[in-house]
Amino acid sequence: MRIAVPKTTRGWAAACRRLGHECVEIPRLPRGHQLAGAVAERVTCGREALGILREQPVDLILDAFGDGLLFVDEPVADAMPATLHETLGVPLVSYWTETLRILFKEIDPALMRTAFRSPTWFKAVFTRGHLREMEWLGIDNCFYLPAGALDLPYPTEPIDPKTQTGAVLLAANQQSRYFAHADRADTRTQWPGLIAYARWAPDRTQTFLDTYRTFDLGPQPLESDDAATQAEKTTRYYMHKLFYSATLNLTQRDRFVLFLKQKLGDDFRLIGNRWTDIYGLDTEPYVPDLSSYLALLRTAPICLNMSNGDNETGLNFRHFEITATGGFLLCFDQPDLGEFFDIGRECDVFTDEDELIQKIDYYLANPEQRMAVAQAGQQRTLEQHLISHRLGEVLDRLDAGGHLQHAVDMMPAGVR
Repeated sequence: MRIAVPKTTRGWAAACRRLGHECVEIPRLPRGHQLAGAVAERVTCGREALGILREQPVDLILDAFGDGLLFVDEPVADAMPATLHETLGVPLVSYWTETLRILFKEIDPALMRTAFRSPTWFKAVFTRGHLREMEWLGIDNCFYLPAGALDLPYPTEPIDPKTQTGAVLLAANQQSRYFAHADRADTRTQWPGLIAYARWAPDRTQTFLDTYRTFDLGPQPLESDDAATQAEKTTRYYMHKLFYSATLNLTQRDRFVLFLKQKLGDDFRLIGNRWTDIYGLDTEPYVPDLSSYLALLRTAPICLNMSNGDNETGLNFRHFEITATGGFLLCFDQPDLGEFFDIGRECDVFTDEDELIQKIDYYLANPEQRMAVAQAGQQRTLEQHLISHRLGEVLDRLDAGGHLQHAVDMMPAGVR
């Protein structure tokens, strides 16, 4: 199979090669990130990609964050011309690891709702909570696809504990901007988030969507809604959720960072300037490249991972990055974690400050057990949780549903 991937898209190209598929690179949006993808930029990239893919026909387009949503002409919300993938007659699979509140910020919401109607645009969503939101908001062709580790030649020899430094390393996005949003949420929209958090605190199975629906806190999507109405309801939903997400982020991550920095001092290692900018904490310099970051994960006795406020139930990429490198994963307990790892044998968890410090003390005092857990976690990830495993799931799903053939059947005459 021949698969098109935007240049530098994380993970897909290597996964294609590992599974024996040919990869064709197409232009990526300027500044290398989907949040910079205004319509004009998507048209420019789309026209260039169309020329490439007419010369090198593909069976599928894969992207991360929706940056494969490209146009071959200026679109309008009520009569959008064919997208790049529709023009070529191939499916587009977008891997969403962010919510719609973050994705597609520079595209008119009504235009996005029209684009969502494409029958050959499939959205892979990395948590079940996010998937439920997409389905409730009336976005078709969504399916669950967990995160995974990149397909790389990871070192598998056991780590010598004597070579490790410090005690705990926070493994996190070095440039995360939670609590530094440009969003300006009206304070009158925040009370639904408070009510949802009040339900989540004693019962973590209660998501924001559960509360929003149970208490009828905002307009409910209807199948009869036009694109503009759908867009307005979606925008209002995420506006209500913003305060909840911010509060959840404090609950699941920031509180523990402040606690450990006070408790462990320099033995708690923070990378990048985010924690200095917001909390005035001492940090180590930003790690400029992926290989250095992954190598760093092997230098710390304990790699700490926590979820952000948009992730209520699932795992993020750090769960798999840490274990793939052979690092020891200690993470905030997420409901879905046991589906991927044997807790206590392949990783370990905490839920509050007391348990966190107890686990840190225990594993620092027992390096042999810590190394055994790290090795078991690495074996599990390398055997089951690489991006190539996720790509295999995508291809199986498309093939089982007949979507690849369906896209060919819908192909305009003379495209190839």
